[in-house]
Amino acid sequence: MSSVLYIILAILILSILIVLHELGHYLVGKAFGFGIMEFSIGMGPVLFRVRGKETDFTLRAFPIGGSCRFFEETGTDPDGESDEQPKEPRFPPERSFNAQKVWKRLLVIVAGPLMNVMTALVLAFVLLLSFGATVDAGKEQIVQVTEVEADTAAARAGVQAGDILLFVDGKTFSDYAGFSEAFSAVRANEVDLVVLRGAEIKTEETKNGDSTTYVTTESGGEQISLHATDIRDKHTGNNRLGVSLALLTRSYYEQRYNVLTAAGASFPYCWNMIRQVYGALFDLFTGKACINQMSGVIGTVSIMSDTMQTASAYGVGDVIYVILLLGALISVNFAVVNLLPIPALDGGRLVFIVIEIIRGKPIPPEKEGIVHFIGMILLLVLIAVMMVSDLINCFRG
Repeated sequence: MSSVLYIILAILILSILIVLHELGHYLVGKAFGFGIMEFSIGMGPVLFRVRGKETDFTLRAFPIGGSCRFFEETGTDPDGESDEQPKEPRFPPERSFNAQKVWKRLLVIVAGPLMNVMTALVLAFVLLLSFGATVDAGKEQIVQVTEVEADTAAARAGVQAGDILLFVDGKTFSDYAGFSEAFSAVRANEVDLVVLRGAEIKTEETKNGDSTTYVTTESGGEQISLHATDIRDKHTGNNRLGVSLALLTRSYYEQRYNVLTAAGASFPYCWNMIRQVYGALFDLFTGKACINQMSGVIGTVSIMSDTMQTASAYGVGDVIYVILLLGALISVNFAVVNLLPIPALDGGRLVFIVIEIIRGKPIPPEKEGIVHFIGMILLLVLIAVMMVSDLINCFRG
């Protein structure tokens, strides 16, 4: 399968996850009798419209995104076309969003992120049932070079594919994080490396009921000292060796599941993903991570398509595994990000509902609308910045 088809598949998966989020809002709103003007798939100009009994179902030009637009007593057509006179509202005032009870509005807003969490749980269940999971992996890794880029510091130093990295400027490490930290800490524009060349790597497995223990070791080979120069990247200012790496965990065990155990294990599996997302956001807000380390829509599609294409070399089963894993992780991301207390997101709307509960009366709709409008503008600016960053990263390879 070509890279273009993997890109299309990645866009399709991302679109389905977004539509499921909006479907959560729609189903709960419909159950509570909210007036729903439009349920759209995609963004931008309308390509196709089906006018239902109460709601317009539309397909829009850009495949990423979607919306569930509730009746707000605006009296305007969902198209928002300027060449038509505003139409009369299709719903009586008592069916508008703000006319509903607080608890109903709260559940409708939460329903979108909750649908994402439920989607992640289903994907995790299928993944665990079909492929099992690595339950307990040791932190120690063998850091092995799989490819050396031409005309890079590694190539000039004589690093070869198959070499196992052992020392950086005399410092040893036990995993990739240790290697990355040691290499990034080099202040000079050169570095001494020690690699193990010609070693034989073996993985032994031991089955014990539903679990299998794997132990990976290297034996033989020769330690070779190398000296790499010009390691500083001229574009980023960061140290760059110019290699692709394989990380071989020294010991871990995989657990297989039946229907009942997979259902139970899917909850802690997704909870661990949620903790990882919050951890990444915490690092971003505290300055431990930079915004250029985040990915927008283009970056996400690129990562998904590249990962699926790499997995395809090992068979269809690995591609399915990657789809289930990335689908669950991205779905969890949607849930967490949408619940952030940012105007224009679900979390921002929840903030206004909490304020309404505390005050005993709602914030005037026009004031809330201004806040969400400003939030939407800032959000679009952030999206544009991330898209530019994604495009730069894509062109740099």
